[in-house]
Amino acid sequence: MKRRGFVALLIALIFDPLRSVALAICNPALVRLQQKSRRQLVQVRPGKSPQLGHYFIQWYGHSSFLIHSGSQTKVVADPNFNVTPGIQADAVTVSNDHFTHNNTGAVTGDPVILRGITFRQTWNPIRTSVKDITIINIPSQRGQSWGGAANSIFIYEMGSLCLAHLGNIGHLLTAEQEQVLQRVDVMMVPIDAMTNLGFDDILKVIEQVKPPIVIPMHFDVVRQGELFASFAQEHYPVKRFSESQLVLSRAMLPKSTEVFVLAHPRAVSLGE
Repeated sequence: MKRRGFVALLIALIFDPLRSVALAICNPALVRLQQKSRRQLVQVRPGKSPQLGHYFIQWYGHSSFLIHSGSQTKVVADPNFNVTPGIQADAVTVSNDHFTHNNTGAVTGDPVILRGITFRQTWNPIRTSVKDITIINIPSQRGQSWGGAANSIFIYEMGSLCLAHLGNIGHLLTAEQEQVLQRVDVMMVPIDAMTNLGFDDILKVIEQVKPPIVIPMHFDVVRQGELFASFAQEHYPVKRFSESQLVLSRAMLPKSTEVFVLAHPRAVSLGE
């Protein structure tokens, strides 16, 4: 009995940090995590107090977004060639090093560059805060057409909202990934169905997390977005927007999953 008790305690010590990450993300003051094979207690750096209320997201096409907190903090996720040169931000997150995700030079304001993948194509763990936005990443892989290369899922906490950007994910979520993403309110999901997941598997990923809002991304042809919307509406309510930006608050979150299809920036600029 003593041996069994010791084994149970040992298992708890090993896996408890991962459980704590899952519980703490998007509600953290103190995050317990496992990093470089050592358990550490990491204090989230203080920034400005989050101003609860409204938060702003703008889609620049492909997988690129501007994420704006309730104060003045701005983060650009996966800047691509559509990002207007000169846009200012406090931080840039890069899920992988493909040029359609890695146009960091387009962002000004001396931002912190947070690369989820090292130059050796291995996962680069990130646990930090930029002013009032907490940023964390978890490892994943790209699709088979990329040879299963490394990909980084980024999670952003700002005030009362939790967002996840799946980058170029090419597989269903593992049990650990699913657990960490359970508190996500808004999930940005790649839908090109060629270099990443097919529509059926995308819906399976959505079902694994069940976020209130899903935003399709990673497509450059307007028709592709409409094809996914038509497919998804057999399973979830779909809302189509005439603009490529969205103002969010916790009060407006749906009670169950809905798909928010933002207008493709190309269509907006061409008046399509």
